[in-house]
Amino acid sequence: MTYDEFGKYLRRADVSAKEFAEMLNKHPNSITNNASRGKVPNELGVIAVLMSELAYRDIEFKSIVRKLDLPRQKSRGIANKKDLVNKP
Repeated sequence: MTYDEFGKYLRRADVSAKEFAEMLNKHPNSITNNASRGKVPNELGVIAVLMSELAYRDIEFKSIVRKLDLPRQKSRGIANKKDLVNKP
């Protein structure tokens, strides 16, 4: 799915990229960084489509997703390398 399509589904669901990231316990940059790639991972696209469909049918989903208590994933890439540099 392209990032533009992803954004369209988020708008239909009345969810910003930042809110989407927070609901999934991800850093907002991990979502918006997909814009430079032009596409989003399949699982994020599916979630956005499902949220859009639930919103269209007036089914409240935000509080349900927030209750999931999803664990935060460990940082990877440059964020992880910065941590290594700052350690004594």
